[in-house]
Amino acid sequence: MSPKHNPSQLSIFPELSGNLSTPSIATIPEFDNALGNLIKMSDLGAFIQINIHGIEKIYSLNIHELNIPKDFINPDSALVPLTVHLFPHHIRNELKKLTYEVKAFFNQGNSFKTSFGYFLFRSHFPLWKTFLLERQESIKHYLTDTLSKGIYGQYFLDHFQEGYDYIKEVADDTAPWVFHDKLLLKDIQEVRHNIAETHSTLSSLKVTELDYPFQVLVLKTAHIPMVLHQYQSQVQVHSVFKTIHLEYLADTEINTIEDVRKLTDKL
Repeated sequence: MSPKHNPSQLSIFPELSGNLSTPSIATIPEFDNALGNLIKMSDLGAFIQINIHGIEKIYSLNIHELNIPKDFINPDSALVPLTVHLFPHHIRNELKKLTYEVKAFFNQGNSFKTSFGYFLFRSHFPLWKTFLLERQESIKHYLTDTLSKGIYGQYFLDHFQEGYDYIKEVADDTAPWVFHDKLLLKDIQEVRHNIAETHSTLSSLKVTELDYPFQVLVLKTAHIPMVLHQYQSQVQVHSVFKTIHLEYLADTEINTIEDVRKLTDKL
């Protein structure tokens, strides 16, 4: 592999780059100052970016994107694209509140907000770790209390049914499709398994298959867990400790929290 040289960058190991004319950051005075500032900044605290994954589960349906023959579609249908949420509005709102509570930890006494995320003072690192685990557990408990005993599975079936009914409503009498009278999780799971084994995609499905609408919905909802414990395992609250590029620290002096605040105000 040939090294790529960027004239705007400095090399850490110029003797290994094959180009001895490349300047080394170790010989640049600004680097020493920047590295010293980075160490002092780390003693003061760190930038934290909060990422919350897996809570919102939706899928969308657009008949125009399914390449269905016009003869199979009722000409009187509006064909407005459909977006379907896994949970009803009130549950989505409660989950949003629980995620907002994660950010409630940060205040003027322990941090300040920047474009890099929150700069959390080092003295509050242990409290933040404990708080984050507590928030994760509160979300888990809410999901268990609200969605256990088959409730989650019913929500899954309901949101699957909404898309299935949508295709049923726009289908013309000439379409060869047969629609299930009752949707069951085991039937969806079986088709999921078959589709995964055959590596089927929406474009590879045969639109003339009797079960085509069902297969479409299985693919559209394939990213959504069918059982609660799998959904819970996908819901994660992460805090990522981020750093700042050394170039921002080369021509400044960091000794206090206020110095960090002034620096971030400039960026």
